[in-house]
Amino acid sequence: MGRIRVAVLDAGPLIHLDQAGGRRAFDVLRSGRVTAEVVRELGPKFRLPRPCAVAPMRSASRDFATLLCERYSLGLGEATSIAVARQERIPLFFTDDLDAREIAERFGLEAHGSLALVARAFREAVLDRRAALEVIESLAERSSLYLTSDLVDWARRQISTFSG
Repeated sequence: MGRIRVAVLDAGPLIHLDQAGGRRAFDVLRSGRVTAEVVRELGPKFRLPRPCAVAPMRSASRDFATLLCERYSLGLGEATSIAVARQERIPLFFTDDLDAREIAERFGLEAHGSLALVARAFREAVLDRRAALEVIESLAERSSLYLTSDLVDWARRQISTFSG
């Protein structure tokens, strides 16, 4: 598999993994792209993980983001993230917003959430088993991310059954 060459992230995974003490999971990315709108959502004190940088948006992408907001009621951060992913032809999008995930997939993107990022970081030896399980537990208990017990169980199985 290997590390992820490039992905676009909206605010959710950045916020939730920061809350859960799981920022090291972002080291699985060689390059992460965020929009200026996502940076505004994160606030002035938030520091982006090392592989992440702000991607500039062309005017056509801004127009597309506006359309996504109006037609699908997405937030500006999610809409601009989807628009940048399309603009840059980056097929991988990380979001913890279910509506954004569904809309992204309608437009040909592969969308995943924080738990999948942690699982991938484990498979690529960025996080060891204990650290990955701790981040999963912390996401469920300490972060503002709503996780069903089924999702938490899925993530635990991804870590526990991987024999890499």
